[in-house]
Amino acid sequence: MESFHNKHVITIILVLSVGLSACAPSRRAIQTAIAQTQSAASPTSDNPASSAATPVPVTLTPPPTNIPTSSPIPIAGSINSPILLGQKGTLTDALSGGTFDLRVDEIMRGDKAIYLIQQASTKNLNPPQGMEYILIRVTITLEAGDLNLSDYGFMVYSKGNFSDSFTSPVCCMSAVGYQILHADLSSLGVSTDGWIARMAYINDPRPLLAYRVGVGNNISNAVFFSLTPTTQSP
Repeated sequence: MESFHNKHVITIILVLSVGLSACAPSRRAIQTAIAQTQSAASPTSDNPASSAATPVPVTLTPPPTNIPTSSPIPIAGSINSPILLGQKGTLTDALSGGTFDLRVDEIMRGDKAIYLIQQASTKNLNPPQGMEYILIRVTITLEAGDLNLSDYGFMVYSKGNFSDSFTSPVCCMSAVGYQILHADLSSLGVSTDGWIARMAYINDPRPLLAYRVGVGNNISNAVFFSLTPTTQSP
């Protein structure tokens, strides 16, 4: 505003100077001088202030919150994804160093299991209240090295508890034709089978056979096998 006022004053001075320089200036000369002064005072498109674009606010769109996330696939042989009944799992024995395939072939529990165990020896006790014996037949095939393995290396996991050869001692099963597992193998490809006797909760439909459970029941390196028959689709 002040700049425009100054330029207006300049215009008046210019007009007066014209009047002083000539006693009778023409109307046309005066109009030309005024027009030139007004043109200089008017803003043009070359003025950066007049041509600057008005900033447009940017609206940020938040990312969608309903993007599906994929769950990690459980590792085969883990407690949440045990190796299925009748399928092989490849294991390595920590003591002998042998590598072998193990397959669970047959499960027996309930009345038949307790009958066979009691017939094998009168020293075999009845299971505690709410529990029952479970007999597991496994087949072992040597894949590498030498293997000396017995049923002591296996536990049954049932409702958060482990049953081993000390918590469920069973003897003399060979007396009724059920040889307890003992694999002493040195020839590759050779197989042997045997039984593992443990306990499980009566109302547990999905107990697991566990191998390589660590001290304090550490399962970080354990491999689990399902003891539940798979349901066949019709």
